[in-house]
Amino acid sequence: MKFPNYLISSLAVVGAFSLIIMACSADNSNTTNNVVSTIGKYQITSSPNSNLGKFHVIDTETGVVKTFEKTTSSGNYVLISTTVTQ
Repeated sequence: MKFPNYLISSLAVVGAFSLIIMACSADNSNTTNNVVSTIGKYQITSSPNSNLGKFHVIDTETGVVKTFEKTTSSGNYVLISTTVTQ
């Protein structure tokens, strides 16, 4: 007994859709882990005396604290010290 053409065509369409769905739902965990690991990496604190124009940047992964100070001539911030806490 031969199957009618519409039945064969409908099975082919269902098979093609199932392949597309399987390909789109593949686990791509490498990119999501990289994105999640960088959230909350740095903490920024200001100096208690705000007139100095200093702030500190703490890298929570490596424990490095960098201190920046505002220059009076150009108004830009420059790195004045780096401290490793770990």
